[in-house]
Amino acid sequence: MRENLSLATESKIEGARMEEKGSSQMGSNESDIANSIKSLLEESQQISELMEMERSYSSEVTNQLKQVIMPLNASYHIKPDAISKNDSSISDVVLTPQGVVCVFYNSGSVVSRSLESIASEVLVRILLEVIPDVKVLMNERRQKLSGRVMTLEKLSKEMRKIPLARARQTGQGSPDQSQQGPHSMRERPSSQDAMRSSLGEK
Repeated sequence: MRENLSLATESKIEGARMEEKGSSQMGSNESDIANSIKSLLEESQQISELMEMERSYSSEVTNQLKQVIMPLNASYHIKPDAISKNDSSISDVVLTPQGVVCVFYNSGSVVSRSLESIASEVLVRILLEVIPDVKVLMNERRQKLSGRVMTLEKLSKEMRKIPLARARQTGQGSPDQSQQGPHSMRERPSSQDAMRSSLGEK
């Protein structure tokens, strides 16, 4: 009897222990799930913020690029891999000065999309290809403008000398007139001489 009682008591104790252990594990699992949900919410919030920043920066970069390439009035060829690495039907890609991406296909069709509608990861690849070409073109344009400015500056300095030359010519002509003035005065009889001649005649 005592042995049976002891076995029953031990089984009850063991059962209580197992129940307590199970409840503690359940509480631990619930805590882990709650922490995981909290972490997911935080991650989701950060992703939303990053996506908003991505859209904002993409729009800003696009507008700045258009302001740079539009005055240059040149088109830029882009590797098809920059648009799609898996689409082998793309034959050529061209970025216009107005900021429009024209995708040419082997079939002859053309799809045009504005830079604003391009995905950010594609936009980054386009920028990596276009910016070096834009830099070269701007350097060439600056050198040409610099040469024209220097030529115009020299011409402007020469043109400024023309009024001075005219003034000198006018100044040289006036002494001749002043020298001719007395001769003409001498050639003409004065009023007194005219009166004397008339009295003498009378």
